[in-house]
Amino acid sequence: MPRLTRYATALALACASLTHAASAQSAQKFAVQFAVLSTSIDADGESIDGEGFEPQIRFNLAYAKESLGGLTLGLGGQWTSHTAGLDNLKITGIFLEPRWVPSTGATRFFPYLSGRLALLRQSSNFGSASTGTGYGGGGGFAIKLTPTVNLDAGLAIVRQQFGEFVFTNNELGKFDPFTTYAAKIGITIGFPR
Repeated sequence: MPRLTRYATALALACASLTHAASAQSAQKFAVQFAVLSTSIDADGESIDGEGFEPQIRFNLAYAKESLGGLTLGLGGQWTSHTAGLDNLKITGIFLEPRWVPSTGATRFFPYLSGRLALLRQSSNFGSASTGTGYGGGGGFAIKLTPTVNLDAGLAIVRQQFGEFVFTNNELGKFDPFTTYAAKIGITIGFPR
């Protein structure tokens, strides 16, 4: 929980310091993003932190229809690893991430609101794999470093649920649905027009 508090505080301070918002995170039609990811899982009431990464491709919907303004859509993948003692669990998945950036006169700082819908798979060294889903929302900001490169940071609250699995001793196991956070920081690179 202390890590979540640090990320939330940093995000709130950064967003509060912005006096202007932006018309879009990227001036290009397409962009790719590479980010490191920090999150947690809930196993038997215990929160287990994990780290990983997520790449995604983003499409600026304002190119398709100007009335959509600062709306972009991302399609990406995620991978995280969570270790407690000798147990290790990995979560992989694909996700859709819509983002909306308020339209203002900012030229360098871009706060945004985001959503997430994910198809997930958990695998571990103590049992069989199972599939699941995740959904949630959050926000973040981007800082324009060059005309085609942004620094991007965000925080989301995500609800996850996985199906039943079988322990290595053949007993049936299951994860109760849980709510967690996903904090990330990375680089977005826009394709030149």
